[in-house]
Parts: sequence; structure tokens; C-alpha cells
Amino acid sequence: VVRWKAAQLKVGVELDVARPGKGPAAENSFGLLTLVPPAIEAKMNAVSRDLIVLLDTSGSMSGLPLDQARRFTAALIDTLQDQDTLELIEFSSSPRRWQRQPVAATASNRKDAQRWLSKLQASGGTEMASGIIEALSPLRQEAMRQVVLITDGLIGSEHEVLTAIAQKLPSGSRVHTIGVGSGVNRSLTQPAARAGRGVELVMGLGEDVEVAIRRLLARTTAPLITDVEISGDAL
Repeated sequence: VVRWKAAQLKVGVELDVARPGKGPAAENSFGLLTLVPPAIEAKMNAVSRDLIVLLDTSGSMSGLPLDQARRFTAALIDTLQDQDTLELIEFSSSPRRWQRQPVAATASNRKDAQRWLSKLQASGGTEMASGIIEALSPLRQEAMRQVVLITDGLIGSEHEVLTAIAQKLPSGSRVHTIGVGSGVNRSLTQPAARAGRGVELVMGLGEDVEVAIRRLLARTTAPLITDVEISGDAL
């Protein structure tokens, strides 16, 4: 029987140390550090979010893929609070913004964002790298920067996009990828999420978006532990 303590109102920290009895590593000690997030009740003091959605509107997203991407984005916008900020960028042959700069996620701004979202059309090629670079610029030191990339991944410059994420991702920022369609290019979406310390989700055409929404929101709605550093002479 394995037993462990349930999450408390504070972050749980535990270190288990072991030393091999013999062999070449007998003089070394090894430690397993476990961080347990606080209980749900502690989320009242969650960190504010800077949410930016990069939405692929190239020709390959025409029809059902774009409809599904719109539904996902709309549900994501509805989770924001007044203390959060919102930024929307669509990209095909070039990136185009909803607003010139990020705005507070007030009720009126969320409503306007939904109207802008409903009018999007899919056409043209896919220029993703410039949008990624712009999205990775941090806004507020005290907030979590959540970049959500929604795409079918059908581009020919995966290396350029992955390099931009790996080299320009600020501390406290995350890049999550949402693959949409029946032939998602996971050679882009999976390593992009890994490089962005985020989550990769794939939605097939006709699937219920609510499942993917719940999984993403579990990773983005209430960041509780940030800027964790481990140091010491034994490391």
C-alpha cells in the first residue's frame, strides 16, 4: 500500500536522499525532490495571465478546421478575468492583430474579441515564425505569459519556428500547441510544446472541443508556483 499526503493550502516540498551501498557511485548521494501544488482552495491568489492566441488562418485551415479553432479560442477567451490581458493574432501569409497591443480582458473587450474572431476567413500561405517571435515578448513581470498556438502545422519551416521558441522563450512563459484537423503535423506541434514548456493537444475534425479545453485550462487558468530555483553545493 502506497500512501501520501493530500494537497494542503501551501506548496508541499519533500526531499528523499539515498546513497548506493557499493559500486563506483558509493561516495555520491542522490535526491528526489517532490513539489506538490497546493489544494484547489488556494487558487484564490492565482497569478494573473497574459494570454496570447496565435491562430492559423492559412488556406489549409479552411472550413471545419477553422470553425473548430474558433470554438476553442472563444471558450478560452471566456475563462479570462479583468486582471488578465488578452492578445489575438491571426496569421497566414502575414500576421494580423485584433488590437495594436494587448488589452485588459474586461467583459467589453472579451465581447469585442469574440466578434473579431467570428469574422475570420482562411486563405493564403503560412508564415508562422514572425508571429511566434512577437508573441514571446513578455509584458508584465508578475504575470504568466501563456502563448497558445492553434494550427494544423502544415508549414515548411518547422526548424525556424522551433529555434525561435527555444532561443526567445522568457522565464515564466509557456507555449502550448493545439493541433487541429485530420492530418496534424506533429513534427511541429509536439516539439514546439516541449520547447515552450507547455502542453500539446490534438483535436480531430468533429471531436468535442470541450475535452481539449478542460485539459488546457488545467495547465493555464491558475498558475500557483512560479520562478522555482534549486541551488546548493551538492548539485
